[in-house]
Amino acid sequence: MTPFPANVPSGAPDELRAIDERLARWVQARTGSALLAWAAQAASAAEGRGHACASLDPPDFDAAQLVQLRAHAWIGDGSQFTPLVLDAQDRCYLWRNWEHETRLAENLLHRRRAGHWPVDAATLGADLEQLFAGTPREATLNQRAAAAAAPGAQLFVLTGGPGTGKTTTALRILLMLLRHAKACGLPETPSIALAAPTGKAAQRLAQAIAHGKATLRSQLGDDATFAPLLEHIPHAEARTLHRLLGFDPRENRFTRGKADPLAADIVVVDEASMIDLAVMRQLLDAMRPEAVLVLLGDPDQLASVDAGSVLADIVASASRAALPDALAAMLDWPQPPSNTSSPLNGNVLALTHVWRAGSGLQRSIAALRGEADGEWLEQFLAAGHDGDLHWLSCDDPATLRTRCEAWLDRQQSRFDALLRRDVAADTALAVLRDMQLLCALREGTYGAQSINLWLGRRLGERYGFDGTRPWYHGRPVIVMRNDYVRGLFNGDVGIALQGADGLRVWFEGSDRDGHPGLRSYSPRALPAHDTAWAITIHRSQGSEYRDVAVVLPPDPNQRMLSRELLYTAVSRARTHAELWSSAAALRAAASRTIERQGGLRERLLQDPGGLRRPVEPLKMAGPSPE
Repeated sequence: MTPFPANVPSGAPDELRAIDERLARWVQARTGSALLAWAAQAASAAEGRGHACASLDPPDFDAAQLVQLRAHAWIGDGSQFTPLVLDAQDRCYLWRNWEHETRLAENLLHRRRAGHWPVDAATLGADLEQLFAGTPREATLNQRAAAAAAPGAQLFVLTGGPGTGKTTTALRILLMLLRHAKACGLPETPSIALAAPTGKAAQRLAQAIAHGKATLRSQLGDDATFAPLLEHIPHAEARTLHRLLGFDPRENRFTRGKADPLAADIVVVDEASMIDLAVMRQLLDAMRPEAVLVLLGDPDQLASVDAGSVLADIVASASRAALPDALAAMLDWPQPPSNTSSPLNGNVLALTHVWRAGSGLQRSIAALRGEADGEWLEQFLAAGHDGDLHWLSCDDPATLRTRCEAWLDRQQSRFDALLRRDVAADTALAVLRDMQLLCALREGTYGAQSINLWLGRRLGERYGFDGTRPWYHGRPVIVMRNDYVRGLFNGDVGIALQGADGLRVWFEGSDRDGHPGLRSYSPRALPAHDTAWAITIHRSQGSEYRDVAVVLPPDPNQRMLSRELLYTAVSRARTHAELWSSAAALRAAASRTIERQGGLRERLLQDPGGLRRPVEPLKMAGPSPE
């Protein structure tokens, strides 16, 4: 057998997974080509790091090797099945990722805005005044634009950072779709499905919709147009995407797809940044052509764990502030000068106004999103704080223990309440929402697992229990795997409490009316779970806490350190956040952005022949409002 190359494209050998190496050796054993095995290993390793493909760039591959690869029977251009696809940009895909990416791009482009406009100017103006009555026009301008722009599109993407009102805007979008359902090609009373990538995010979406409905109901009063439509918007049935799509773990496949599409006429999906290439493709495949998909999310957060950065690619392929010209004129909307030719312009809109009054984190969150000048970080390190974001130097394990000890001291009143023998379950769960340690790593000295062990022992010493035992009163847990039978989902957080019935693990839930409820389980009945004094930043997505402390490993060469990681972690906090890190690690994280390899963004900027629908002038009755 030809010796297998030692150097590996798209990463050093020590970053390879066992499956990457096994695939390469399997390919070489069956083809005799070390070069093909090398390319397969690169594509597999890239997928393991979240990329849709591997770029076969020099010096790993030269022009002659690329010509040789293209001639091999196992590599194609994507026009028919081959195990690997090598495109014109020298990007090498595993077939499944090529198919996911191309099918998803086609589905998204087919859903771009049709030429007609379903709402005339006079009706639209009156609708917006009713939906946003009593709110400042300047602050809600983007929200009004989103509510106006969604009708008439089979795809609408609403983005924004924390506290910008994505869910409340989505509620008004749904009311507009319900009011103008027939004009939008929907049934008179369209059915609505709510979903999110994780159980925790789905639960938060349901609670936010229920709260928003109650608030809007009081604002609308006896309004005869929109108030009755609120009853048609569900809030207790938000599901995980896997459950919505009928995932069968025994067969490792989804039951919903083109052959058996979703019945819902409108699907709203929150936390869309967490959705990977395969699941987003499946969702689009499972939707009927006339159904409407509304995606909510923050493209600046961490991308999905698995391959792809779908939401970020969709948003980057269109202007976040462009509307169809006629609608822009109606709303006195300033059209952006760039990206005017993007096929998805008008299907994507960003919310920018932050509604969290008095939050001292907004400047820092904006800076971590990349909106501040280059001097912000050095000023932050020199001062040790920026508003309610604080930096605490943490360079070694001894300092980490000191930081953890100080955290226990600062949060003592909350731990006192949490670990009382007579604490009520709802109180304990509320306390957990007030404070959270977030870690960039799961394992190692600076990882969530070792910090959980240390905190368990230290709390046991402080409060008189054995914190080394698997179960103890007050232990918080986070579910790691979905359990549809028990209604527990990946990311759900509960707490173990000793009561009259012994030790039970309590979780939040909602009744049919969206009111918070409680449910408990025997520890033996839980699916896979971990202690949750500290959790990973990835696990925290879709959650919010009052106070957050973020632990970064001190080594600046750690691959996972990125601006998206920092932004996601700090934006989990509502009022106060701390960064425990070395200065070098913080500088490294702030200077790196995640660039996932793939072609979805480029595909969404293309306009294949026969795919684009002509855009006609909007037909509007009455004068445009000034």
